[in-house]
Amino acid sequence: MTTTHLAGDVMAAVDFSNQTDRIVSEGMGLARATGGTLHLVHIAAGEPILAGYDKEDISPFTRQVRAGELTDEHRRLRELAEGLGAATGVDVHAVVLLGPTAQTLLEASLQLDVTHIVLGTHGHGGLHHLLVGSVAEEVVRRSHVPVVLVPIPKP
Repeated sequence: MTTTHLAGDVMAAVDFSNQTDRIVSEGMGLARATGGTLHLVHIAAGEPILAGYDKEDISPFTRQVRAGELTDEHRRLRELAEGLGAATGVDVHAVVLLGPTAQTLLEASLQLDVTHIVLGTHGHGGLHHLLVGSVAEEVVRRSHVPVVLVPIPKP
């Protein structure tokens, strides 16, 4: 029998999509309710598999461009965390990680010792799900703590 902690830290997966505000709001509500810290975790895409190859023109500066993007993503997440913390009084931390999304989120949940994970669903079609799988599904299936899924709002 698994027990759920009533107090503890919460991890919210932030991908800067149009669902980010809803995910962060849900995470903030849980962090307030548990009296814990809110960890905003962003899983950044790694560098291209082949150095110098991406969807744009081939460039010898791909690594420098990606480093700049990572710096920008971390800045955005840090500013979001600082703003939330100042506005709410809740301790909010920004964490940017590289790796396969579901696996990295699960590892982060263990390292951060969170009691809840909050993430969004993207509602990709069946073919996408068949070929790529679902990050949310894998996290729910493998998580050691409760997972709160924030659905896409209906139009």
